[in-house]
Amino acid sequence: MTFRRAEPTGEYRVLRLVSEEGRWEIGLSRYQSGVRLRMGPAGRPPKVMDFCLGHDGRLYAPVLLAVVGILKGIPESASANEIDAGFPWAGTRPDLAIHLPLLIGEHSQISTAGADRRGFSLSSSGQEY
Repeated sequence: MTFRRAEPTGEYRVLRLVSEEGRWEIGLSRYQSGVRLRMGPAGRPPKVMDFCLGHDGRLYAPVLLAVVGILKGIPESASANEIDAGFPWAGTRPDLAIHLPLLIGEHSQISTAGADRRGFSLSSSGQEY
């Protein structure tokens, strides 16, 4: 599945991406404990994925792009269980400190260039992710 950038919502406060057919949403939300990468059915609470990325802004883009890279191999018609199968190590709230090398290592072309400790940067020029 592929995603396009959309206006943020209450569930995806920093960044919201919607799948091409509009079935799924994935995005980032900032909380006191840090930024969370979340995913769920469009228009519903994000219960398929919930990764805490902490406060280090250099991780946001690489993790998001790695996750979206895995999702590209999953059809949009997939169920939540089929999406979960793409992240067998994840569980409900995975400790990315343990799984980060595996996740980003699978997508070694991804770098943290252009991000800083506070923020997140992705082009908004209608690009698909």
